[in-house]
Amino acid sequence: MNVEVLYALPDRQHQVEIALPDGATIAQAIERLAQMPECSGWQVDESAVGVFGQLRPVESVLKTGDRLEVYRPLQVDPKTARRLRAESQRSSS
Repeated sequence: MNVEVLYALPDRQHQVEIALPDGATIAQAIERLAQMPECSGWQVDESAVGVFGQLRPVESVLKTGDRLEVYRPLQVDPKTARRLRAESQRSSS
């Protein structure tokens, strides 16, 4: 089966297609990605992967045509970023 894998950086999105045996899990897909030279710089956190925008555990079985998404760690907590923006806007007005 073929699965599309996406990994986004701030300035570029990577997209690769990998072939896996039927019944393969996300963990097996991650192992396959680690063997690919074009994916060597990816920071893969097994707790931050999903299929079609939905977080999934690595034990989840993939299906043909699934889009596996590898999420990067957040640089700043979204609540903190929102608070800092609000404070900045208040001080500038």
